[in-house]
Amino acid sequence: MVGPKYIRGDGRFYSFNIIDTETHTCFTKPIRTKSSDEIVRAIAEFWHKFGLPDALQMDNELAFRGSNRYPRSFGSVVRFALSQGVAPVFIPTKEPWRNGIIEKFNDTYIKRFIKAKTFMNFEDLINESKDFNEFHNSHHRYSSQGQRTPNEALKQQSLNICYNGNIHELKKIPLETGVVYLIRFIRSDLKLKLITESFDVNELLKYSYVVAEVNLDTQSLVVRQNNEIKHTFPYLTPVDW
Repeated sequence: MVGPKYIRGDGRFYSFNIIDTETHTCFTKPIRTKSSDEIVRAIAEFWHKFGLPDALQMDNELAFRGSNRYPRSFGSVVRFALSQGVAPVFIPTKEPWRNGIIEKFNDTYIKRFIKAKTFMNFEDLINESKDFNEFHNSHHRYSSQGQRTPNEALKQQSLNICYNGNIHELKKIPLETGVVYLIRFIRSDLKLKLITESFDVNELLKYSYVVAEVNLDTQSLVVRQNNEIKHTFPYLTPVDW
């Protein structure tokens, strides 16, 4: 999420940005608010055009995870990902470098697009953003991809399964099955801190990273280190909206 930014005479906006780590295909979507409904529609649009990924990696932005008041209910973004068989993955808190590819892209986006242009209004920004996406995906060459553009890299991939649902019917998404992954660092207090909850863990995990898996099917929280189970806690999660 980039913003808030401002258009002179037309108020505040944010930009929801996604990048595919395999092909570096980018998608930027100006939105007026950090509404989870707007974010879900943007994700659906990207997945409709470029295919469903294995995982959706995010920072711990409130709009991505849901509610502080009801942390186990999760929000629309997590629910939509799970409904499509995509694993939601939350990086450790206050470690933006974990999302290094998108962070670098966002820096380019701000310097070469947001700050380099003057937008007449929000509609103008939306149209210019589409042109930015098309130019990046067809012209920007990455050394990690053998100097290929995202579009060239995309052509060499096998055909992806795309999202073909109705993006206007995504307001109520049931929470039914799947696993939500949260990568966390265990400090000296030996607390596994999720969103607003914490769990005591073994001293052997001090100063190390773990993966906390919220499993909706088993209603449990599994803590792994190097793929080895270290703890299993009961974790009751409502499965209705």
